[in-house]
Amino acid sequence: MTDENTTATDAESVVDDFNGTPEGEGAGEQNPRNKEARYRRERNEARAERDALAERLSVLQRAEVERLASAGLSQPSDLFTLSGNELADYLTEDGLVDAEKVRADVEAIIAERPGLSAHQRPVDHTQGYPGGGGKAKPSWAGLFAP
Repeated sequence: MTDENTTATDAESVVDDFNGTPEGEGAGEQNPRNKEARYRRERNEARAERDALAERLSVLQRAEVERLASAGLSQPSDLFTLSGNELADYLTEDGLVDAEKVRADVEAIIAERPGLSAHQRPVDHTQGYPGGGGKAKPSWAGLFAP
């Protein structure tokens, strides 16, 4: 019978260890393993939140760079593809968007490829033709002419 009592006591201690409350500790005290696990979980949650916020900030910074580039380029995303720069190249040490760098690269791209400009000069199709008037307006006499 003592063997049965011993195994029952061993089983209870295993259950206590599994539940996180070792023998001899009161209900008010926490198991160090549980405490460490909670800290690890909180750390991992904080890291995930930090990474999500960093990604969100990156998206907002890129949108701001493209907004500034839209003043000169018809397709603002061309700034990244044609300049060869990354988002970090347009940020100051404080993490703010450097408008001067964006403007300088936009001007360089427009100087190299003027067709990419957002504000292209209007084309007057009547210039350069002799007579300067373009096509004649239709009339009743022109309708019956051979």
